[in-house]
Amino acid sequence: MKVLEPRLGIHVLGHGRALPGARPISNEELLALDPEQPARSARTLAALGRKVTSRLGFSQRHLARLPGAPPSEAEETSESLALAAARSALGERSGTDVQAFIHGTTTTSRYTGSQAAAILGRLGSHASAWEVKAGCSTSLASLHLAVALLAGGHDNVLVSCAETLSKVMNPAMKETWFILADGGAALWLERAPVSPDFEVRRCVYATHGALVDLYTTPGRLPPDRSTLEAGGYAMTGDGARLREEALRCYLEMLGAMFPGGRGLKDIRWVVAHQINRKLIEQVLEVGGLGARLVWSADRVGNVGGASVLFSLSEALEQGLFQPGDDVLLMSVGGGLSFAMQHWVKR
Repeated sequence: MKVLEPRLGIHVLGHGRALPGARPISNEELLALDPEQPARSARTLAALGRKVTSRLGFSQRHLARLPGAPPSEAEETSESLALAAARSALGERSGTDVQAFIHGTTTTSRYTGSQAAAILGRLGSHASAWEVKAGCSTSLASLHLAVALLAGGHDNVLVSCAETLSKVMNPAMKETWFILADGGAALWLERAPVSPDFEVRRCVYATHGALVDLYTTPGRLPPDRSTLEAGGYAMTGDGARLREEALRCYLEMLGAMFPGGRGLKDIRWVVAHQINRKLIEQVLEVGGLGARLVWSADRVGNVGGASVLFSLSEALEQGLFQPGDDVLLMSVGGGLSFAMQHWVKR
């Protein structure tokens, strides 16, 4: 595992977020959609919904497609959500001001064509376009590449990650109805050797390909009817084993980034991939971190590879980070992929 120390000063030119649908979908509404369960009273649904919130940490989420609903031409895609988030990050500026664009998603809506190039084209630019797919570590894998491009000479890089995980919900695994959600976020970064907003001190990104099928969406491309009829192309895997591997990866990264625990006590904020809050709290406790956790999944659910970028954008909007604050970004995702970055607010 190679830990990079770019010591890169960056300025945040803009950031933004995008969610599908006019309103969030509650746990109670999802429970009511289950065709295998008898009709329940509103009181029973509310009680069950609270249990789901207590166990998983999600009370609502935004979905481009409801469980069991057929595909629709009008529904949002990862491409449309990433585009909306990117436009929000650009604000009044034009896409022609972007020197490089990185789009991250695990739920692409194009088989061979590049969503990154398509999004950049709709922004009116023909700069370099990159596409990243790294499971739920996609946000940090994208930021890892952004740091490399900035350090290599690009003046600015726009990163936009989005997911429509509702389209891979598994009818046979009702838990996926509650742990998967849709959304996108974007961050526009500029290299800033003088008076930066943040200094990117350390970063690591690695994979463990032997565990690629631990939690995934089986089904080869192009799609075939027999796999569809057998229930393929839906999320499945060993959640308990994934949690074990995730804890191991998080602790391994902490050991590599902070040898002997040096510097851990300085971390004030942690922005983590958001699928299991209890797991992240365990990482903080076992890893010796006394930091505060930035968490948005209770309101928007697990937006997969976009989750770290989404929470980071919210934190920037709220002005959570103060000068001198050490911020730790971290994620583990299917693939198996794992990543961590250490930022300091200037």
